[in-house]
Amino acid sequence: MLIMENYSKHKDSPLVLQMLGIGLVKITQIDIGGNFNVIFQKGIGVPLIQNVIELYKKEIVNKRQGNSIIPLEDFTIFIHYFENKDHDILVIIYMKEKENTGNFSKLYFLSRNINKKFQANESQHNLITEFQAAVEIPKTDGLIAIFIISSTGSPYISKINKSRSTISDHEVHISGFISALLSFSNAIIGEETGAKLKEINFGNQQFYVISKNNVIFAFLVENMNNLLQRYMYLLADEFLFQYKDVIKKFNGDITPFNEFEEKINQYFII
Repeated sequence: MLIMENYSKHKDSPLVLQMLGIGLVKITQIDIGGNFNVIFQKGIGVPLIQNVIELYKKEIVNKRQGNSIIPLEDFTIFIHYFENKDHDILVIIYMKEKENTGNFSKLYFLSRNINKKFQANESQHNLITEFQAAVEIPKTDGLIAIFIISSTGSPYISKINKSRSTISDHEVHISGFISALLSFSNAIIGEETGAKLKEINFGNQQFYVISKNNVIFAFLVENMNNLLQRYMYLLADEFLFQYKDVIKKFNGDITPFNEFEEKINQYFII
């Protein structure tokens, strides 16, 4: 089941756009080819944003202002870009389902407003808040629990559906089980690359496990769907991107990971 964020609040508003993902990117030093920084993303993985910018950076830097439509296998990417008074370029990215072309004029109207606020030196927090208020990203259910742990079994963060209190009682044991299972698997088939999704069947429920960069992402799922699977990979990428330095220096303090629950709640009904 897919749920649009704040749907009941905005269902009558023609200004709220339904997207699969959005992003804001700032390109600086355009006179020497351009360097880019991902200011914000939601529903679009950082690797995909990086690929899009790398492919279109030359066009963006040369034109300084414009738009492009990028057809992918399952989605369509829309980008708008604007040069600002300091000669930086703001790139605004939207991702939609391929068969849903949407209203390009509404996208441009929103992008223009976001860029005006960017030029007026609006704080990034306010800019992102307004962007999110204007766009709805779907959430999905079917997820019972998520566990993010180190490859040695140290828990970073977990979230369990409130109605599944019995799972909470065994949270530490589950983390150890997942780690041991992955260690056994890797010993037999070798360390896999590409963060391949592994499925462990438990009758009516399945564990889906991603192992990447010595971090294990385990999802206990009741009903799998395409969006849920996409969000599994997306969440893994976002966690590794956000906490790469914390993980390198991890000393047992899990406090920095607590704020990632907000990211989990952006994508999953849990």
